[in-house]
Amino acid sequence: MANTFSNAGIALTTTGRTTVYTCPSSPTTTAILHAIYISNVDGTNSVNATVEATVDGGTTYRKIGYLLPVPPNSTLILDKPVNLEGGDILAVTASVANDLEVFCSILEVT
Repeated sequence: MANTFSNAGIALTTTGRTTVYTCPSSPTTTAILHAIYISNVDGTNSVNATVEATVDGGTTYRKIGYLLPVPPNSTLILDKPVNLEGGDILAVTASVANDLEVFCSILEVT
């Protein structure tokens, strides 16, 4: 069994659901998201973020956090582990385009 630390990050340029990370399914892999950082780079406006993960390899999304407010010039940290199986997806939706950046700290186990 091999453990690999990894990172994933993205700037949310749209208000639609945006994939931040997909757990590899080959070789058989599970992923532990140690922390999810959501930063609001807008100096004036608060932005809401919804964080979701699939539970069945990419089809059915379940909310981890719903309409979480991220104040201007600040970072929201979700620091409880989230476990993903092969093919599962972590996605974030922003209420405003171009104001949020997301970064995840990940441990992949193969």
